[in-house]
Parts: sequence; structure tokens; C-alpha cells
Amino acid sequence: MKQYILALHAGHNASACIGDAAGIRYAVQEERLVREKNYWGFPLHALQACLDYVGATPEDIEVIAYGGNLVLSRYHSRQEVIDSYDRQTTLTGKLRQRFVMPLAISLMPDYGQDKLRQDLDEAGFKGVPVIHYDHHHTHAATAYYGLRKDPNTPYLIVTCDGAGDGRCATVGIWSGEGYEEIASTPWSDSLGALYSWVTWRLGFVPLEHEYKLMGMAPYVGNGASDGIQDLFCSYLWLRDDGLAFERRTRQRINDLNDRLTADLLGKRFDWVSAGLQAFTEALLTSWIDQVVAASGVPRVLAAGGVFMNVKANKCIAELASVESFEAFPSCGDESLPLGAYYLAAAERFGEVAVPSLAHYYLGDDLDERETLVALRRSGFTYDRPHQIDEAVADVLVAGHPIARCAGRMEFGARALGNRSILGDPKNEDLVRVINMMVKKRDFWMPFAPIVKANRQEDYLHNPKQLRSPYMMMTFDTREDAFRDLIAAVHNADLTCRAQLLTEAQNPDMYAILEAFEARTGRAVLLNTSFNLHGYPIVRTAEEALAVLRDSGLEYLQVGPYLVSK
Repeated sequence: MKQYILALHAGHNASACIGDAAGIRYAVQEERLVREKNYWGFPLHALQACLDYVGATPEDIEVIAYGGNLVLSRYHSRQEVIDSYDRQTTLTGKLRQRFVMPLAISLMPDYGQDKLRQDLDEAGFKGVPVIHYDHHHTHAATAYYGLRKDPNTPYLIVTCDGAGDGRCATVGIWSGEGYEEIASTPWSDSLGALYSWVTWRLGFVPLEHEYKLMGMAPYVGNGASDGIQDLFCSYLWLRDDGLAFERRTRQRINDLNDRLTADLLGKRFDWVSAGLQAFTEALLTSWIDQVVAASGVPRVLAAGGVFMNVKANKCIAELASVESFEAFPSCGDESLPLGAYYLAAAERFGEVAVPSLAHYYLGDDLDERETLVALRRSGFTYDRPHQIDEAVADVLVAGHPIARCAGRMEFGARALGNRSILGDPKNEDLVRVINMMVKKRDFWMPFAPIVKANRQEDYLHNPKQLRSPYMMMTFDTREDAFRDLIAAVHNADLTCRAQLLTEAQNPDMYAILEAFEARTGRAVLLNTSFNLHGYPIVRTAEEALAVLRDSGLEYLQVGPYLVSK
């Protein structure tokens, strides 16, 4: 019986998901299966993993959904992405970027669909119908269907990214009666593209390291980067009606490389980062303020890669005009399959029938037999405590960080407790320790806390009582409490990218928090992703044990087992 909707993204950070009338059953990024971070290409392994999880074959698939009309499914290595930016310094590269590609895309808005069909046929899906949805409409669908609390309540949906299907931002109103688009911005006037080009100009990897500039920005004192913020404003601001972005140069944003090089020459790296971040926050808050006023809808949901900027999200959430705000978790293009599933499900089951997102633990669970085999091969000491949550809490209270690989794997960029490294955040030296042991991250980048939602007021300010189960927003910490989570806050401004956890979302992780709270009185832990620097988050017990072996970590929870060196 054909009952499943299979959805995929074959591009940067390729991924796939599968669902039915009951909701999304499974989702995974290709990077987790091939162990290549931000894998760009056709998600062959992710598609097979979707089938395997639900025990289906291609004959069980009713439709394959794709969140985009333009498809770039050819494999691109990380170096090829960097090289594509480097080429813009050459005459050939400029001609290709400024004339050939825009012309080709305008003449072939369905570019790449034939190649995708061929890839699907070769993967065993020959004859299964494929439906394509607009890229930004798909982003909007993730926010609306995934985050709505009431299908009958209208929400203001905003999207913003580098580019997709000729656009980089949209504004619309969505309710149980459907979607009405209010405004959109063409790809030529892209905030996301500007942020990526500056990322590359400063020597980082575009489409990957933008968050490092965001992390550096708070270290710069007030006023030091004002001139650089003004410089970016001279490139891009709002249209007169405030509903869309509009460039202030004759050149498209993607063609500004030479001007950026000249304008930023000799400018300090930290000042550039701070100026770019201040500009981004000012542009986004001005935009949201005006679209809320124009629409009369103060409940804002967001999606698209630009909303991975958790500092800007904080500024948006604090606007007086905004009643509530939430960004879809890990809302870059890796989440497009979820939006494509939502759109296909709404067509088949009805707008109101589509279930919202209950949690983001959509990936693989551990197989206990495979876990035991991996443990026996590892040579490490391990046991199975009567209460694993209590045993983990004992390790934490003793001052040791502990990695955790248990339960279903999280989807997306954020570790949410099941593939995490945990620690006592009151120990300020833990940042240095974890970085030396395993993370090797840039010295200015902070870790984040996981907090019991019912005790959030003890640690941070959240006057609007906004949800934050997916680490998509930062908060100010309380002056009388920030030292209780000092290792999990930003050292410069003392904000934190908090995961506010309820028991319903993750009972096992919540039990560890409670056990730690019972011993210390503190209901907060440091939480960072469980991976070696430059590699994807671990998926299996074997991968978790390999990181334990190849790092300075000493303790690991893998399923119900506690492992030590």
C-alpha cells in the first residue's frame, strides 16, 4: 500500500525524511551517514535510511517531494565550495557569476530536475512521482506547520537565506485557510549572500563558518564598528515600504567581491565581524517591525539559513511589536525535506490535519546488540548501572565532562542532549578542558547550556516566555546567576544559546538534569555537540567509541552503558 511521503534535499547539506498521515517518522542528513560535514550532493544513503527505518520499499512511496524547482545535486567537496568563491577574482569567474549563470537560471527555472530524476531512478525509485515546491514556500512551510500552536490562528511567516528559486526572502500570512504571500526579495538583494561573502573575505569557509563571525562580534566595544556597519548599509537596506530588502548599488550583492575587498582592506577582523552583525540585526529588526505593522499579525515564525543567526533572533524576539517569535530548528536548506513533506501532507490530508513538530529527535536510535558488540571490541571498561541518569550525574558532579550517545539522534546542526558532550557549567575552566580534549574550536566561541524549562527564570531573562527547545535564540543571563553557568555563556556579553528542556520532549535527558539538580541545586548543564572538530556529530555506538578513543574524553554514556578509559 502506497502510504509514505518521501522528501529530500539534493544540495548543500543534503538530507531526507519520510512520513505519513501521522507525521514525520524519520529524518537524517547525508553527512551523518557518509561522515563528510555539510555533504553537498544527492542523498543516496539518507533515502535508503528513510526506507529502512519504516521498513518500506520504493513501492510503498506515494510521492517524492522536493523543496525547490532549481536543483544542484552534483557532488561538491568542501574545497570546491571555497574554490567557487575564489574564482570570482578571475575574469572567467566573474563572467560566469554575473552573466552566464543568471541567464541560464532565468531560461531554465527547472534546471537540474532531469538529473534529479535520473539519480532517483538509479536509486530504485523509477516510476515514483516527484513533485517540486518553491524553495521559499517550502522554508515557510517548515515554520508554519512545524511550529504552529493552533491551525486556526494566523501567523506571520518570514523566510530569509542566501538564495533559492530566484529569491532570498519572503513575507506571508498563513493560517488554516492557507497561505497569502505579501512580499518577496529577489536573489540579487540578498542579506545571506552578503554575510557569506564577508565570511569568505575574512578567510573562513562560506556557507559554514558564518556563525564564527557572529560569535566574535560581541567582543568589540560599542561604537568601534559603527563605520563598518554604515558601510554595509550603503550596500543593502529596506525597500521604501519596508517589506523587502533592496540593494543600494548597481551591482548585485553576489557581484560585490571587488568592492568588498577594497572597502574592507586594512579593517580589523573583529571590527568587521561586529559591524556585519550589527548591520544584520538592524536590517532584520527593522524589516520584522515593519512587516508586523503592515500585516497586523504579531505572531512571527521564521525559517531559512539567515535565521540560524541566534543573536539576531534575540533582537527580533525583543521587539515591542512582536508578541511571539520562533525560528524553525536548524532552518538552513537541510530542513527543506521537512517543509516539502508538510506541503505534500497538507495536500493529501488537509491543512489542519498536519501535525506540528513534537521534538527534533528524528534520527537513529542505538541497537543494543550492535552497541554491545562495539563495546566488547573497544577494550574500554564499561558497565550497565541500575540508573544510568544517576551514574551520569555522579560523573558530572565529580567534575568530569561526559559524552552522551543515547536515544534517537537529533536532526540538524544542534546537539540537543542525545549526541552531546555534557559538563558542569559552573566550572569556568571546563571550556578550556573540553576544547583541549575534543572540540578544538576557536577560542572566542562559546558553549551553550541545557536548562530545565521550569527553572529557566533562575538563570535567564525570558519575559515573553518564548519557547526555546532547539537552541535557536540567545537570552540574557541573570546577573545573580550567570556564574552558575559561566562555562556555557558568551564571555563578552554573558548571553547564552539556551535549550529549554521539558520532560515530555526528552525524558531520559531530563532525568539526568534532575539527578544533577538533586546533587547541586542547579538545573543547568553545559551542552555541546559530540564530534571531533571538522566532522559531523556521531550517530552510532561505534562512532561514539571512536571519538572517545581519539580524544581526551574519559567518560561516555552509550545507550544504557557507562564507559570509561
